[in-house]
Amino acid sequence: MASQLKVDTITGVTTAGSVAVTGEGNSTTTNLQQGLAKQWAQFDQRGDILGANTAGDTFNTTSFTDVEEGHIDVTIANDMANATYSVNASSSYNGQVAYDKFSRFVGASVVATGSFRLSSQWENDASQDAFFHGILVHGDLA
Repeated sequence: MASQLKVDTITGVTTAGSVAVTGEGNSTTTNLQQGLAKQWAQFDQRGDILGANTAGDTFNTTSFTDVEEGHIDVTIANDMANATYSVNASSSYNGQVAYDKFSRFVGASVVATGSFRLSSQWENDASQDAFFHGILVHGDLA
């Protein structure tokens, strides 16, 4: 018979904010909080799907600012502990599968504890707005 656990809060015994989970091989543990995404977002800079400069699904995201062609400033609602967190991002140009172009480079710069700049570049090495920016942040919250 399978067990079912229903709780609203999980707290570590030794340290309230630290819960260890045993790995698949039963020989290592992973800190649960370290593995959780701390911020994510979807943003339409071109307006092909949601409307120009419109956010879709977001978590721990305060705002987006369209700075210039291919550059967006993203503000994190609850700051990160430091500016060495990981930003994973992807983007595509127009969302039409038969004609879509995917970015040659998507990355974060101007990284601070509460914000970063997302930049996208295409095959001609020029910055260009994208219809879909998918953003995922891992690291420690402040």
